[in-house]
This record gives sequence, structure tokens and C-alpha cells, in this order.
Amino acid sequence: MAGKSRKRIFYGWVIVAAASLIVALVWGCDETYVIFLPELCQELGWTRTAVSGAYSLGFIIATALGIVAGRLNDRHGPKLMLIICLVISSLGFALMSTMKATWQLYLFYGLIANIGMGFAWVPAISTVTHWFVKKRGLALGIAEAGIGIGLFIMPPFIQFIMISFGWRISYLILSGLLLVIGLPVSTLMRLDPSEKGLYPDGMEESTENKENNDLISSTVDFTFRQAIRTNQFWLLFAINTVYSLCIGIAIHLKAYMIGFDIPEMVAATGIGLSSGAYAVGAIVISKLSDRIGRKTPFIVSFFLMAAMMLWLTKARQPWEFYLYFAIAGFSAGSFVLFPAVIGDWFGLKFHGSILGLLDLATGIGAAVGPLLTGYIFDSRGSYELAIIITAIALFIGAGLSFFIEAPPKSELA
Repeated sequence: MAGKSRKRIFYGWVIVAAASLIVALVWGCDETYVIFLPELCQELGWTRTAVSGAYSLGFIIATALGIVAGRLNDRHGPKLMLIICLVISSLGFALMSTMKATWQLYLFYGLIANIGMGFAWVPAISTVTHWFVKKRGLALGIAEAGIGIGLFIMPPFIQFIMISFGWRISYLILSGLLLVIGLPVSTLMRLDPSEKGLYPDGMEESTENKENNDLISSTVDFTFRQAIRTNQFWLLFAINTVYSLCIGIAIHLKAYMIGFDIPEMVAATGIGLSSGAYAVGAIVISKLSDRIGRKTPFIVSFFLMAAMMLWLTKARQPWEFYLYFAIAGFSAGSFVLFPAVIGDWFGLKFHGSILGLLDLATGIGAAVGPLLTGYIFDSRGSYELAIIITAIALFIGAGLSFFIEAPPKSELA
């Protein structure tokens, strides 16, 4: 009888675990690009601008498709979206093992793999938002931490595989991982608690959080058009664009470190440390934001990331890079606040569509950043100017964050 009285685990946490694992796998595979970049440049004789350009193209494609994926997720749920993601991305990575020319890099990775990845993040994260109200920040933090965990594991793992078998076999292994692990997990996803005869966690209680004045009401639903007509949405879009510029430096970090005679495995491990710190930061920052609101964590995180960019210009020893990875990675966990704010401000009915458009800002920043960084290195022989530009942009992001506030209910008219 005691077993029957035991409270069952809320299925929303299964959704969180599944979403976390999928984003960990997909983005973990994708962000190994930082490990492949110097190898492709050296073995195939390509410039860093050319190799960075494929990454930039891919990010634009993936985030532009995020708008479509968000709208389809609102209508049809996440399962189909994630199956599309895993199958197409797996095909793109498999084809990468055969490439010999730059046009193939742009086709296999920039186009095919990223068409698949365009159906990953928005459906997974938007679905988590549907399942939680009072613990929305924490749930999203755990789901987003999956990205950090994936990136913590994948860079040193792929570096080891590359040393043992080469980069072509490494791409085949990534392709297999997406199918073998990702497809079974995707079958667990459900868009709405009602599909399981449940309510969102905390929905039956008051959704007002007296300590978080950013929330207007979790029951308010802006339409897509109403949301994009608000100044607050476009402020959030600008902040997200600035935030994503730092991806330009992240993609070149292995190349930057080995330029100071840091061993490749040490560099890959440091990059993994950054992602582990991101996972911790995503959970801590999101949980804190449930109590004090989203604005202050945004401001502090931007300042810390900007300061660590300036530190990076002077880093030469492994411990100096590792300090950068720990602090900057933890602060970058504030990225989880973007989908939380969309849910807080605009409701859930059109969450996927609105988040998909916001994700385009990520694509803009992540497209400009790597390409600009690669071009600056090829033309100047140094990454220092690119790092300083990124630091200035992050300080601007901190300033913009002071103006974050929920849209008035009058905007619904």
C-alpha cells in the first residue's frame, strides 16, 4: 500500500530531461566545429575566413528555420520537429566525412546539417516552457544546461577521436550518435500537459511571484503580431543579437590557444570546461531569476562576459584560459533567460512562434561574429581586435539590459 501512495514524478520533468538530452546531443555535435576548424584549415589549405563562413551561413539558416519550427511546434508538437532535426543533421554530418572542396563544406554543413538543426532548439525549449509556470526558470535552466553538458563532453571526446582516427571518421561517429541516441528520446516529447491529463506545474496556484516584478501574468497570451509590435520584443531582439556575437570568439578559441603553444588536448579540455560552467550557470542563474526577476542576472552576466573578454587578450598560460572559461562560461548561462522572458511577457499560446523569431537574433550575431573574427585574423594575423570589439559589444548589451521591462497589458488591444 505504501507504494501506491507514493507521489509520481511530474511528467514535465521527463520533458525537461528529454529536451535537455536532445539539445545536449545536437548542439554538442554542432559546436565541435571549434575542434574541427584548425584541422580543416591545415589539412585542406583553407583560410579561417572560408571555414568560419560555413559556420556563419549555417547559423543563419538554422535560426531562420527556427521561426518555421516554432510555428509548426505550436500546431503539431515537438516530436515530428525533432525527428526531422535528427535525421537531416545526421545526414549532413555523414556527408562531411567525404568533403574535399569548400563548396561541399558550405553544402554539407552550412546547408544540410543546419537545416536539421533549425528544428531542434526552439521546439525543445518552447515545449519545456509549456509545462511549467512557477518553476519555469529552473526548468528551462536544466534543459539549457544540456547544451553545456553536451559541449563539456564533446570537445575533448572528439579531439581524442580525431587524434586516434582522423576528422573524417569523427564526423561519421557524430552522425551515428544523433540517430542512435536522439531518435528514441524524441518519442517522449509532448507539447502540452493536457496530452497526459495534467496541468502545468503550479498552474492551479497563483502565478504571481511577488519577488519577480517582470512577470505580468502567465495566463496572458499575446498573438505573434501583437508581440512583435511591442518595443520590448525588439529590445530583447537587440540584446540577443549582441549576446550572440561572442560566438565568433568561441568558434576560434582552439585556434587562438594553440597559437600560444597550448597543447590541443589542453585547449579542447578547456573548451569543455567552459561548457560545463555554462551548464552550472544556466541552472543557478535561471533559479535565481525566478526569485529576483530576469533583469539583474542579464546585467551582471553581460558585464562579467565583457570583462573576461578583456582578460582573454592577456591570457597566455593554461590557467589563465581556464579562468576565462570558468567565469565566461558560467555567465553565458544567462542565455536561458530569453525563452523564460518570452513566456513571462507574451504567454504560451504562440510561444514557439515568438521564440523562433527571437532566435533569428542569435543567428545574426552568430553569423557576423565568426566571419568577422576569421577575417580579422586572416588580414591582421591576430585575434586581439576581434576580441576587443566583442568586449565592447557585450558592454553595450549590459547597458541595454537596464531597460528590460514587461510590455503593458494595453499592448494587447
